[in-house]
Amino acid sequence: MRKVLLILLCSIAFNYTKAQCNEPVSLYASNINYYNAELNWNSTFAHHYRIRYKIIGGANWSFQNNIDSTLISKTIINLTPLSDYIWQIKAYCDTINTSTSNWSITDTFTTNTGLCPATNILYTTNINYNNATANWDTVSNANRYKIHYRILGTTNWLNLGPIYNPSNTILIPLLQQNTTYEWQVLTYHDSTSLLGSLWSIPDTFTTTTFVAAPFNPIITNNIDNPICNTATNLSLFASQAQNEPDIGTSTITSDGGYFDIQSISMGDSVGFSVMNTSTQTISATLKAGVIAGQNYAIINSYDSTGSLIGFFAIENVNGGIKVSLTSPNDGNNYTSGFTSEVHFTSLFVTPNIDGPLHFYSDIQSELSDQFNDTTIVMISCTNSISEELIENNSNYQIYDLLGRRTIWKKNTLLIYRYSNGDIKKVITTK
Repeated sequence: MRKVLLILLCSIAFNYTKAQCNEPVSLYASNINYYNAELNWNSTFAHHYRIRYKIIGGANWSFQNNIDSTLISKTIINLTPLSDYIWQIKAYCDTINTSTSNWSITDTFTTNTGLCPATNILYTTNINYNNATANWDTVSNANRYKIHYRILGTTNWLNLGPIYNPSNTILIPLLQQNTTYEWQVLTYHDSTSLLGSLWSIPDTFTTTTFVAAPFNPIITNNIDNPICNTATNLSLFASQAQNEPDIGTSTITSDGGYFDIQSISMGDSVGFSVMNTSTQTISATLKAGVIAGQNYAIINSYDSTGSLIGFFAIENVNGGIKVSLTSPNDGNNYTSGFTSEVHFTSLFVTPNIDGPLHFYSDIQSELSDQFNDTTIVMISCTNSISEELIENNSNYQIYDLLGRRTIWKKNTLLIYRYSNGDIKKVITTK
């Protein structure tokens, strides 16, 4: 009898505890924005809560689970703007989810706000075959912006950002040629993602058709001191215009002089290089790598962090020098334009003879275009050079690098166009 009474008392206590697990009341929503809202309720005797919510008329509920019993509000995010939502909450009064309340009465709210205006003045500039610049008017008190864009008529968006106010422009990259795109701006009014605007009205643009430029790199090779049998700085300059085929391999040779390779050891600094592109400047230090005797060495290129970013070979061959370089393929075969300088510091020794020193450039593009050029530097063993040394008993006209007729000048790179059709680049130094 005592045992039966004990079981009966435990059963009554269990049912009483379950009966006390009441649903929360006084539901309301606050701090409502386009993409989030704060849900509020009165606390009850509970271990934790569960919330469910959905767009009114929607088929599936979304849930927020295991909400601590000390809380009386919960912010839900990733909502759909300008939509009517319904929500409920229930209490769980034990740790194993056996004692629960019913779902509460429903509350509703609409994801709308006047706190987060969008920008709606958009325009696109600098449109070409593979990128364009997006521009928009800034919004007062904005924190940052986000851009998305897609091919017009498709479903998948690509995103750019964050772009922090007051910046109001960004490059849209990696586009397809002859294609129409649309893009929009989302404005955030705080440092979180809670105060976001609606997406702006769209702007559209159409990329141009790609037209390749002729493969016509500008190559200039020069030395600082033209006195014969003298160690001097050797500089190699190259540049390309936008949309030319990328340079694949470059070979620079001369018909005189030599690299003083036997004077250097592995790790020695032998010069520097600078490359300027449309988006960045890359400076590097040149250091000797593997040295295979007095006529061959590998030169390594290191950036400002000390990381190896490239290498090339220098040689003494056929009574002159040879510099060989293979450029890494970036996958698109066309350049956005660049200028490049390679400077060897007192490593080149001039020929021990008066007269013209020829530097020959043999350049091949990644598409197998071929370009050849010659630069002439006058070498003097008497520290005096006259223009007549290069006349070659032929009539000629002199031009500057912009193609304008000019007169002979010392210490200036000039282009000589001879009556027999030959073209030579000449620097006369005294």
